[in-house]
Amino acid sequence: MYSTTKQPETEVIFPSWHFDHWRAVDDRVRGGSSISHLDKVQLDHSDEDVYEDLEKGEKSHRIAARFWGNLDIDTLGGAGFASQSYRYGPSPLKLSKIDFDGILIKYQLDFNKTKDDNNISSEAEAESTKPKRFTFVLKTTPTSHIPKHPKIPNKPREAQLTYEVQFDLPHQTSSVSSTSSSEASFKWQDFRAVYRGKTIPEGDEKWVPLDTNLIYELSLMCRSDFGKQKGDFGVIINSIEAIKKKQTPTGNGFWDSITTMWSNLRDWVTNLFNWSSSGKIKLDDVGDEEKRLIA
Repeated sequence: MYSTTKQPETEVIFPSWHFDHWRAVDDRVRGGSSISHLDKVQLDHSDEDVYEDLEKGEKSHRIAARFWGNLDIDTLGGAGFASQSYRYGPSPLKLSKIDFDGILIKYQLDFNKTKDDNNISSEAEAESTKPKRFTFVLKTTPTSHIPKHPKIPNKPREAQLTYEVQFDLPHQTSSVSSTSSSEASFKWQDFRAVYRGKTIPEGDEKWVPLDTNLIYELSLMCRSDFGKQKGDFGVIINSIEAIKKKQTPTGNGFWDSITTMWSNLRDWVTNLFNWSSSGKIKLDDVGDEEKRLIA
């Protein structure tokens, strides 16, 4: 993760949010009871960055996305996940490592979220298990169409290798208001390869490097993390942005580009050998229930 006091130069991915294009991918496809939503919200403060809303042709600096829902872990015996996914196609989102260093997420507390008094027996337990950690997910292989109103339970989606980072809500205190925002910035190397909830380390025969030129789907997720989180959740996402690569004033930009191109070529060759050795990526199933549930 980045650690810098200077605001990086970025290119905005969202907004515009295109809310009609987001789809729920919850554990209901596996028979669970978790549910998620992504709704338009208007920010109260006026000092937010101004973004151009291409859908409406007007300034939408007060428009953000509220990711919220309920994370149930009882139906599936301790496992649960709820997510909203945005699918690209037929062409992927391309964020070349030559031009971009990573992802920046701007977010804030969701003060519209209600307490989950029905599912949790005490306030102490509610505080300890209240969902505070969220996951941002990238997929680099073409994905199947996600119906807007899926059958319950819908046919499970085929499991794929994903690339994930996590960010946490700030601790809620009297000094944290509805206008307080946070930022989480991640370099590409911060994204860990994951299959069915299990991290795939570099060097493993199942590991494939992240190809940022082939982003076919991105998601916001809240998962139980093996029973550590449950109940109502919510976070306001102000924006999702791609961090631009810094331009060096010393004239070394050309060599930096060559180095990045060589790194990309090495990743491509590694990817090619992973595919050619077996005809496809061979990813074995994992025995744990939650690892089997989370695609």
